[in-house]
Amino acid sequence: MPGHPRLTELFPPSLVAARMPRIGEWSPVPPAADRGAWEGIGNDTRDRVLRAAASTLQAPWPSLPASLFARFARDGDRWDYQAPAAARRERLGRAVLATAMSPSSAAFLDEVMDGVWALCEETSWVLPAHDFRVLGSHGRDRGLLPDPERPTLDLGASMTAVLLALTDAIVGEELDRIDPLVRRRLRREVSTRVLRPYLRRDDWGWYDGSTAKLNNWNPWIHSELLLATALTEESDEVRGAVVSRIVQGLENYLAAHPEDGGCDEGPHYWWRAGASLFECLETLTSLLGTDAGVFGHPLIRAIARYPLATWIGDGWAVNFADGPARPREMAAAVLHRYGRRTDQPEVSAHARALRGGADAAIPEAGGPFDLRRISDALFDADWQAAGPAPFPLPVRSWLPDTQVLVTRAAAGTERGLLLAAKGGHNDESHNHNDVGTFIVALDARPLLIDAGVGTYRKETFSPERYGIWSMTSAYHNVPIVNGLGQPPGPDFRAAAVAHFCDGTTDELRCDLAAAYPPEAGLTRWQRTFRLVRDADDERIEIGDAWGCSAQPVSLGLHLLAGGEVALADGGGRAVVSPPAGRGLMLGWNAVVFTASVETVPLTDPAFTRVWGPAIHRLVLTARRPATEGEHTLTVRPNPRRVSRRM
Repeated sequence: MPGHPRLTELFPPSLVAARMPRIGEWSPVPPAADRGAWEGIGNDTRDRVLRAAASTLQAPWPSLPASLFARFARDGDRWDYQAPAAARRERLGRAVLATAMSPSSAAFLDEVMDGVWALCEETSWVLPAHDFRVLGSHGRDRGLLPDPERPTLDLGASMTAVLLALTDAIVGEELDRIDPLVRRRLRREVSTRVLRPYLRRDDWGWYDGSTAKLNNWNPWIHSELLLATALTEESDEVRGAVVSRIVQGLENYLAAHPEDGGCDEGPHYWWRAGASLFECLETLTSLLGTDAGVFGHPLIRAIARYPLATWIGDGWAVNFADGPARPREMAAAVLHRYGRRTDQPEVSAHARALRGGADAAIPEAGGPFDLRRISDALFDADWQAAGPAPFPLPVRSWLPDTQVLVTRAAAGTERGLLLAAKGGHNDESHNHNDVGTFIVALDARPLLIDAGVGTYRKETFSPERYGIWSMTSAYHNVPIVNGLGQPPGPDFRAAAVAHFCDGTTDELRCDLAAAYPPEAGLTRWQRTFRLVRDADDERIEIGDAWGCSAQPVSLGLHLLAGGEVALADGGGRAVVSPPAGRGLMLGWNAVVFTASVETVPLTDPAFTRVWGPAIHRLVLTARRPATEGEHTLTVRPNPRRVSRRM
């Protein structure tokens, strides 16, 4: 079956109408009344849940005044509102689990009632940065606050809907014994704020790409809408209509997806793109009682392998586009099921390696709390029984449509060099102006790096995005010509992209000239990335060959380093050293290029959590820029090990 799966053919409206169960007939999680299921949860997990839920019983619920919501419109801050909103939702989710695990506790059930009521009393479930009225989009007059008469359906709304839906499924009967109004109101609010706006309105750009580039929003929101519909919508007609619309929405997403399974948003967002797509298909096939062969489709199988392809090791990942180099929100249980359903043991093995010896269901303190993913993991017997496994670490992953190559010295080991390089274009989701950039890691530590992205603010998704340093070419490992980096937009892209490999060498070639503005004067910039597996001289080579329409005024090569950079006496060499372990030796033509090192101080927690207080930029500047030229940068392991504190 070539191309993307035609979900509307696999799951047509007639099939949905015939097989869609009525409300109460299907649930992915047992109700609290199923004591056998809930009492089967391990004591360690149970104790963690009960302690966490009990710790907030006497505390007031976090407040969400209008002035907090207005912060985004006034000064660009989104977290002063999002943090207490998330705390409310986590508190409710923990109370739901605690009620099911300790049904004799009236305090936990009252906590659930308080949480449901608090969320239903909120004027809006939308996140401030997404509200149509606050953004002044879709014909709305700009304002500080959301309009409850015309709700925006975003990630915040869908996440709240699925939390309330699971609350209904797990402890709804217990709530009915307190007061049936709580459950009735819960269902009414989910329907009014989320399901009916989704069904009746066509201004959701994330649905069909009409006003926004299709990205993780599509499968993420749809996975939650589907579950909320199945668990709370009482009208059979509406249930069928919403599910059929979701099927079409997912088909829109798959039609725009690269066939190599790559995620141009990067591995951080894959966990709410590819993983959410799987969750949606898993729910859909369970609801309808047939998978229609969808998990055997090549594209669905390829999407599952992306986390393996971009894994460096020791907690590091290839972080092209927005996202940290050390991802935190990795739902390993979802990936484990994805590997099982698509019959790919190496995918499930990667999930087991991600989990290690941690709790199979409950995230560590400080991590995201997702009741849907936690409850799925709690009752996944295969996942609960699965022991740790080593990371598969494929020797190479080449994604021809996404134009990303990740290749390492040897399969199955973190030891040695790893090269990640990309072609692509500058209209990717969560784009950086970085066509032709690369990452080099040694022994699972990135040393020539992509810095990632800072804390999201109003400017991040506005015309000011490319005024943020970490989005620009100047802070990626790409050339700067006549003082110019790459602009954003779909026309600024790599050309003539090709991958070659033999027994000892992996090579990626691309022409970067079209990624630069006409003022740069480039006629060609052929960049060649090469990893050479030579037992006596393991190395990476970055070859550049350029041509200009006129002699350039300036020409530079920038390298961003995640360790200390020391220039060697005599020129043409530098050492990049991590806090501990081996570093890199860099070599270049000192006759052609001078070198300088700049410190880039970091204060944003999104950066300092990963890199510490600073990174460094090595700038190679052409002494006499020529109309035509070529150069090779070599990167080798430094045999000396260092041991120092960051």
